[in-house]
Amino acid sequence: MIEASSTSNAPPERLWLVVSEVERWGDRLPTFTSVRALEPWRPVGVGSRFEVRQPGLPGATYEMTAWEPGRSFTWVARSPGVVTTASHTVGAHAAGSTVDLALDWTGPLAAVIRRLLGRKSQGMVESEALTMCRLAELE
Repeated sequence: MIEASSTSNAPPERLWLVVSEVERWGDRLPTFTSVRALEPWRPVGVGSRFEVRQPGLPGATYEMTAWEPGRSFTWVARSPGVVTTASHTVGAHAAGSTVDLALDWTGPLAAVIRRLLGRKSQGMVESEALTMCRLAELE
């Protein structure tokens, strides 16, 4: 499992706005090219699906499997041989807030994916956590 955390001086509510507005990630995070809701009329929550594009990675469709407004969400992408699960959690911290990100692969090809993409993905997740915290401080 890949994990990254970062802290922000911003209150948790502001950090949650940055984390939860996934459709803005393509414009705000260097690790995303675009995130597009596949059912834009539907409120974001469990069952929402998004087309996600990231530099150097194949496109994927992620579906929200957990949604706790103000606190966390998890989304999952399924492809032949591997399931990608990414969780995003915002919490309070003495100086403001924290974001904890986790990325995990399961399935018959998970070990291969870890070897091929593990190092790159670790760097991407760390960059996402830092950037989310910086953006929350600017808003």
